[in-house]
Amino acid sequence: MTPQQYNLLYAIYAWTNAVVVILAGFLIDKLGNRFGVFLFSFLCVLGSSLFALGSHFKGSPYLLPLMLTGRLLFGSGNGSLTIVQNRITAFWFKGKELALAFGLTLAFSRLGSVLNFFLTQKFEEKYGMQWTLWGGALLCVLGFTSAVVVSTLDKIGMRQLGLDGAIQEESRKVRIQDVKLLSVRYWLLVLTIMFFYNGIFPFIADASKFIQDKYSYYSQKEAAYIAGAVYDSSLVLSASVGILIDYVGLRGVFAVACAVLTLPVFGLLAFTFVPPLVSTIWLGVTYSFAAASMWPSIPLVVPQATLGTAMGLATSVQMIGIGISNLVVGQILGTKSSETKIPLWRWQRMMIFMLANTISCIVTSVLLNIVDHRQGGTLNKTTKKSGQAPRDPDREPLTQAEDEPNEEDGDAVGSRSINS
Repeated sequence: MTPQQYNLLYAIYAWTNAVVVILAGFLIDKLGNRFGVFLFSFLCVLGSSLFALGSHFKGSPYLLPLMLTGRLLFGSGNGSLTIVQNRITAFWFKGKELALAFGLTLAFSRLGSVLNFFLTQKFEEKYGMQWTLWGGALLCVLGFTSAVVVSTLDKIGMRQLGLDGAIQEESRKVRIQDVKLLSVRYWLLVLTIMFFYNGIFPFIADASKFIQDKYSYYSQKEAAYIAGAVYDSSLVLSASVGILIDYVGLRGVFAVACAVLTLPVFGLLAFTFVPPLVSTIWLGVTYSFAAASMWPSIPLVVPQATLGTAMGLATSVQMIGIGISNLVVGQILGTKSSETKIPLWRWQRMMIFMLANTISCIVTSVLLNIVDHRQGGTLNKTTKKSGQAPRDPDREPLTQAEDEPNEEDGDAVGSRSINS
């Protein structure tokens, strides 16, 4: 493949993800977690199998179309599956160990990245590219099996709580216009997430090359290991950070603190010769706190019935932001061959762009805290306190106007509503 064709495999995955997750979020809200988890895990199996099948057509005109179709289906399934995962997690752990549960799902996601980084090349050297790709498809089959198990557990749990019918009733009321009901707090949270990730993911994508260009005494392998320290740190810390945030709350404060503490990282990388491992571990720590405080905040500011749509929109905005940032970084670094050493001044401009995103994240997170404080301070309470908090307008059932003809029926509505 040419470099353009190879990069197209990444691009089609990212952009498909960004578009499909919005529709997927709405579908999950409308048709339920079990429908979503089956459909999207099956798309992952189908996509990865088509991608592996494409490798058997090397040198033929069918290679690229098959592989691109596979990536398109995989992109449609994978991002959407994360939304179902978050929706199930938010339902079963809200008011309990929500940040820990999100932290653990992130840790397992990162474990996949780390194991892929360490094992895939060795596997390919021993068994060849085609078997490696079919091995990836087999992992997706294991994911589909997990989806069957989690659906069964979800159904049993719902029946035990007597909520199966109530959730279906609530889901039937969801309409696409409900996006307008998402609060200012939600949109500020989405922007905070987008700007934070804009500063991290494009950097990780180019970190190995940056370390080789600036610190010429590192080999390609050493540079890759140092760049991977961001994921290694988050893998180790995710669960314990989740426990801490569940215990102390203060999600809004942590969001601001993560953005502020990320600022020095890009300054150190751009304008000093401090060993890069210091910066990548530091970035991994702030990334762990950000992921455990920002994403679990979404279920606290939107109704359960529209959580899938809200997660889909947040993921889409995040991916569009990262996609645009990658394009900007590409322009800053120039379009020369990857073998050519990029001048330091170009890398410094890239770090300034990362700094600009981080400063934007600080601004939106401060505004988020101000708005949240005016609306009862839900984000900065501990999980138990927020579970017992007074009724919050953002957490009301969608059909509040229909269900509440007068104030005296308030208690009855509370018992009927899944969100109360």
